[in-house]
Amino acid sequence: MSFQYQAVALNGSPHEGFGNTSQILAMLKEQLAEEGFNLEEIFLNQQQIEYCTGCGVCIDKGACWIRDDHKGVVKKLLEADAVILASPVYFRHVTAQMKTFLDRSLGYGHRPRGTWKPGLAVSVSAGWGETEVAHYLAQVLGVYGAFAVGQLTAIAVGPGAFWGKEAVEARASDLARDLARAVKEGRRYPPTDMDLDYWHFIGGLIKENRDFMQADYEHWQKLGILDSFETFIGQSRSPATGSPEMRENWLKGLMARQQGGTGEAPQAAAANPGNPGNPGPPQTVREMMESMPGALNREAAAGLNVTYQFEVSGDENFTAHLHIEDGTATFQEGPAPQPDVIVRTPADVWLAISRRELNGAAAFMTGKFKVEGDLGLLMKLNALFGE
Repeated sequence: MSFQYQAVALNGSPHEGFGNTSQILAMLKEQLAEEGFNLEEIFLNQQQIEYCTGCGVCIDKGACWIRDDHKGVVKKLLEADAVILASPVYFRHVTAQMKTFLDRSLGYGHRPRGTWKPGLAVSVSAGWGETEVAHYLAQVLGVYGAFAVGQLTAIAVGPGAFWGKEAVEARASDLARDLARAVKEGRRYPPTDMDLDYWHFIGGLIKENRDFMQADYEHWQKLGILDSFETFIGQSRSPATGSPEMRENWLKGLMARQQGGTGEAPQAAAANPGNPGNPGPPQTVREMMESMPGALNREAAAGLNVTYQFEVSGDENFTAHLHIEDGTATFQEGPAPQPDVIVRTPADVWLAISRRELNGAAAFMTGKFKVEGDLGLLMKLNALFGE
């Protein structure tokens, strides 16, 4: 059979050929062959790979000085159309063989490939840790220029003794088809928080340590990704579909429903004051004033910088003020340092005006409340907070 595509699976299990990890890869291989893929399985225990010494030469000079099989294996992963990282769980993590290989890949992890090809993460355990290990392997796929189209996990104590083997086989077939389709169609998956976290952290680290991480810095500059997340992921941000007006109308409706109850008209809410889920309109001047910032008409308040002070007496006895600036309003207890308008009113009078049970202009002319300051600003209250 002639194959059009090449997939490479890195197997961290020392049980080459008969272990559960190999058996799962065999499930993938069968379906991938039907999709026109050759799957090469690389057993890490057959490779001569030394431990990472933590010397940092790879991020300074651009390459590791140790001469062994690591570079050749990485070359196959980078050249493949799809990458699979597979490991059983050994004491809550990948095997020592897999971890040694990944540690030696630090230099590649600092320098994105500029490609986004599909990959899979595979892990099997005796029933403890396979999902964690698969998640870890899915994250490090990016080191080899790949992204995870999925994670394949299974539980099996002895060789081939899978729990729900038919389900594992079905899942393997599904993921193999997803992998093949992603390769053939050049598919990309949406970026995730992990991509953004990598770009922020590694990019920031390289910027701050460019003298030492010279090779990394030059690599990021060459790809044009040092200051552009869009370039890094190879995807652009679409324009927003909403508008400030849409949000403003939604917010006004939300506040109106809250003041008028759970969807009832204000009149119906007032007629049902005993319903605790339907509080109705404000029952006190203080409640009314506290709700005013949310009811501000921003268009009417544009360019306005003014402070209204209210000195309330009678059934309620308090002083508070509203400050309006840059299209927003804030309510604060107590007198203002320099109010532009001072309204002195009995509580029942101002409450009746706010409920439109009493005409404000007529109440002022008949002395039901008093005003000190700019009367023009007083007249503007209706436009600022009226409907």
